[in-house]
Amino acid sequence: MLSRSFLASALVLGAHASQHPFPAPQADCVSQDSPNQHAQQYPNFAAGNLNGTTLIVPISLETARQVIPAEYGIVEKAYRELLPLFPEGMYPMMAQIVHDHDIQLAAYNASLPDFSRASLEFPFLDIFGDGHSSFRWAGTSMISDNNPLAIEGAQGYGMTVYPSTFDPPCDAYRTSPNGATYAHSQSSNSTRASFMTIEAWDSLEIVPYPLDFIKNITNQPVFSNTESCDYYERLFNTTLTTGATAPVPVVGKVSTNLEPFTQSQSWGGVFGWRLATPFLEPPLPSECKPT
Repeated sequence: MLSRSFLASALVLGAHASQHPFPAPQADCVSQDSPNQHAQQYPNFAAGNLNGTTLIVPISLETARQVIPAEYGIVEKAYRELLPLFPEGMYPMMAQIVHDHDIQLAAYNASLPDFSRASLEFPFLDIFGDGHSSFRWAGTSMISDNNPLAIEGAQGYGMTVYPSTFDPPCDAYRTSPNGATYAHSQSSNSTRASFMTIEAWDSLEIVPYPLDFIKNITNQPVFSNTESCDYYERLFNTTLTTGATAPVPVVGKVSTNLEPFTQSQSWGGVFGWRLATPFLEPPLPSECKPT
């Protein structure tokens, strides 16, 4: 989120073809993101930095049940334990536009060019029927159209992918004249004109979703289908989440026509965080197991 083992798969694929880093897709595309400082510490993982805006969008449980495949249960108890004041009859969908930066698999001396992605994701899903194991469903994603390895890897993992252009092209967001941060994705060469826009302002109110909640949902095992899971991990205990690069609580709006919705949607006054963290991803997809 997409959290995906497709990153590692793409890196391994490229490493078999060449022991040299892949060329950047745009020579003039320079990101403002912080460099990867943990790849050598975790040489057997795909490692990089993930920066962007993650918003929690409350939707009705009725709507959630309509758009989430019927075979996946919703572990309402799990998110209510974390958010005791979350409105009754509602479900916390996740919307995000993020930028994957400086991705390396040190054991293979391999790297992958930066790319952006946009998605709607659905945490706290029960795929085993045990009533407590929480997984996150990410069935569809928009990915930078100039990174075919990332696109092909995601598709191989079972995900529907729309090759897309992003504004800004090399970073997770840009600052608008009105003081908001802005990010937009638009599908390219597709029969479905998919899009997502996130605009967010620093929140002057207390954000109802503490950072520990974001840590929880972004570290739930991710799946597109239950044949395999991605045990992707975001690290919240590094220097990237302190000082000038510390997470910022935000309030914003998101507009999109991405699946699983069949019509364009827009949600305003939703809260979340603008943050950057390192991430680690196993080199291969894993069997989904109860947590």
